[in-house]
Amino acid sequence: MLSTARTDMPPTRRFSVWMIGVWIVLLFAAMGAVQYLQHAEYAYLLAALLIFVVCAGCILRLAWARSSMQVLAVLLALWTLVSGVLMLQQWGDFETARQHALAMPPQLGDIALWTIARAQRTWQVGLVLKALAIPLLLWLAWQLGRPAIRVQFKPRR
Repeated sequence: MLSTARTDMPPTRRFSVWMIGVWIVLLFAAMGAVQYLQHAEYAYLLAALLIFVVCAGCILRLAWARSSMQVLAVLLALWTLVSGVLMLQQWGDFETARQHALAMPPQLGDIALWTIARAQRTWQVGLVLKALAIPLLLWLAWQLGRPAIRVQFKPRR
């Protein structure tokens, strides 16, 4: 009996949990790129484009992208930590702004209080996302260094 299976087909790729981390980094970089382009922050836009390239290389499992993503994940974790600490230094600014808003005429004060509350919620969500991103990025860097993951990356022919 003859075998009909093709032997020249590449092996199928199994689901990898670490790949979710790469996609999350890619999606946040895309969100950032839109904002950086909108605000003409070209240095950050260039960094986001670099992240795109490295993430795409990881998704394609190119050998150069694995080590690049490891370094990038650690750098992003450090940047997230530093920017989170800088955000925490603004903790009391919302209360100061509230005090100023309460000193305004009632209609203006109400609008100012609403704006301050909205800004504080956005700030809180940003801090929570940063707190979640740091362990995710460090976990991704660790995963990409594991031997079982290394063998999934092959040089391009």
